[in-house]
Amino acid sequence: MTSLQTRLFGLIACSWGGVLLYFYHSTRVRKYLAPDFHHFILAGGIGILVLGIYSLINPKEKKDSHDHKDHDHDHDHDHEHEGNCDHHHGHDHEHEHAACNHPHEEGHGPLITALLTLVPLTIAMTYSKDTFSFTALSKKRVSIQSVAQNQSGPPFTREDLEKNVSRNELGEFQIRMITAFYAAGDREIQGIFEGLPVELEGRIAPEELSKKKGNRMLIFRKIITCCAADLQMVDVALEFPDGAVRPTPGDWAKAGGILTFETINGDVFPLLKVREVVEAEEPYSEFQLRQ
Repeated sequence: MTSLQTRLFGLIACSWGGVLLYFYHSTRVRKYLAPDFHHFILAGGIGILVLGIYSLINPKEKKDSHDHKDHDHDHDHDHEHEGNCDHHHGHDHEHEHAACNHPHEEGHGPLITALLTLVPLTIAMTYSKDTFSFTALSKKRVSIQSVAQNQSGPPFTREDLEKNVSRNELGEFQIRMITAFYAAGDREIQGIFEGLPVELEGRIAPEELSKKKGNRMLIFRKIITCCAADLQMVDVALEFPDGAVRPTPGDWAKAGGILTFETINGDVFPLLKVREVVEAEEPYSEFQLRQ
């Protein structure tokens, strides 16, 4: 590896390390990773940056162990011929090795490699919106059938709800979106939450994503195991009374009302009959860990 190649490698490493540190410092990383994993971004960025800086300030060209630029060889051959030919032949052979079996570097070169790495990175950093479109989110919905098949855990009662869940000033239970969604997959839990005054917090999605058309929207949260790659969406349908003010899709909001359940094509889904939807402050991370 030449000193130029080493420096280009250092430039690429510094760029990637700088991007990781920028994501950590700017908190953009919260759009991609659960908070428990953010420190890995910091450690990885520092490590890559140190490696890149070292390559920039201390490039060492790797010498080829066999220098064979010309391969000029002089050979003196003395041939003694048996038989009637008794004479001496002296030959000077100069061989230029046109075909060499040693490996040679192929490809598009280190400069093109650097450009192919850094240009897409720069474009992605500049134009990424750090979010999913509503269409993409609709494809990542948690299947209510899978919820019904995989429900497990200790028994849950109304007394547990009263004891462990806080209420707002109107007496509505401030439950998690995952709780409301997963309740639809368990008949016993449905009985506890049916008709319950609740407050849900999440993002608003447009009516087009609703399973039933009409005077509706959705409120949703994203749930993950560790990162955006395994993201899924849980949502609750919002049914508005006539004349109610509707929030803007994409807004972060708190929705208060009565939680109930409805059956669509044989599957049970949660439905919030809205009392009021008010704008809310976006939390540090809109992800909820799968628990």
